[in-house]
Amino acid sequence: MLATFSFLWKLAVGGLFDVECRDASTGDGACLTVAKAKGKNISDLPKSFFTDSLLSSTGRFSFYGSPTDIKVKKSDVDGPYHYLEIVFSNLSQSTNAEIPRTALVAAIIPEGTDDVVMLVGSATSNRWKRGAEKSVRDTVGSFKATLAPTGGMKVRAKVNERDLDLI
Repeated sequence: MLATFSFLWKLAVGGLFDVECRDASTGDGACLTVAKAKGKNISDLPKSFFTDSLLSSTGRFSFYGSPTDIKVKKSDVDGPYHYLEIVFSNLSQSTNAEIPRTALVAAIIPEGTDDVVMLVGSATSNRWKRGAEKSVRDTVGSFKATLAPTGGMKVRAKVNERDLDLI
């Protein structure tokens, strides 16, 4: 699988992150996630598939509890992509308060796979209204995913002569 997107936030690194970029001071950012399509086409997947995949108790936004007040504001299929705008609240560890967030999702099932590849960009709803919406939309709008081409190279184990002596 090959996935690309343009972003202006710092790439997040560490044991907790897969593919994620974010601004640690504001919480704005984007992350890549994958879920099984279970044989369905992108246009056949209900909104609940996306909210369940992204906002479940084991999802990206549930470190301190499952998100609440989940609403899908928009849901459109444009060619091979499904776009959703979702609002929800998640618990903040530092303030122990629920923080409203707005997320934009671009999802595609690359031809030849049964995987829904999603790029999720989000910001707090206050920041969304004050200009973060543009950077999130630009990032999510740049998202592309496709099946990686197969090559003719074969994988072969490299054996060290010293290792043979141990056998």
